[in-house]
Amino acid sequence: TFHEKDYDKILQINSREPETIDLETSLMAQGNVEVWLGKLCTLACRSVRSVIRNASVSLQDPNFNLMEFLAAYPAQVGLLGLQVIWTRDATTALKTARSDKKVMENTNQYFLDILNQLIEKTTEKLNKIQRVKAETLVTIHVHQRDIFDDLVRMHIKTPSDFEWLKQSRFYFNDDTDQTVISITDVNFNYQNEFVGCTERLVITPLTDRCYITIAQALGMSLG
Repeated sequence: TFHEKDYDKILQINSREPETIDLETSLMAQGNVEVWLGKLCTLACRSVRSVIRNASVSLQDPNFNLMEFLAAYPAQVGLLGLQVIWTRDATTALKTARSDKKVMENTNQYFLDILNQLIEKTTEKLNKIQRVKAETLVTIHVHQRDIFDDLVRMHIKTPSDFEWLKQSRFYFNDDTDQTVISITDVNFNYQNEFVGCTERLVITPLTDRCYITIAQALGMSLG
């Protein structure tokens, strides 16, 4: 999005849906196109990371409300937040499972409650973007809930168990100001590329195996 009067000044980035994210600083589209376009790409990623940082702070709020959080942030950041919440709460449950006999079942019910909230959202009157956003959140969280349900049924009680480590796990690292995605023993930095509000395919067991195989290949520099 360009400034209304200063036509060369870029203020926001837009997806095709459209969703918008404000740039941290404005950028002038002047000079060699390859130069200012490169600066725009860098600034766009930095701006997305800033939104994710703010979202991570919101997740720590004692009065945190998931549905309000999802409504307040772009679909991409809302989805990432949901994945961070799932990883955080699942890890906490696994760490305390040996001392607290009910924590796994209680956490599983909590994830089911989240899923029901998301499904209920799809029954409301929504515009096209809101519906795609809601359906995407349901698609991803169905898989997350199924994973944790399997962990409960298999009596997994430690975060070092491979049944947990083989999953895609999402963390926000305050020290490095980066979102980290872990699969088995391989870690990837989230690239902060603005993708807008896009649909997601259903994740199957084969998808999970592909993630593990690709992650291992990249981890061994074979990708």
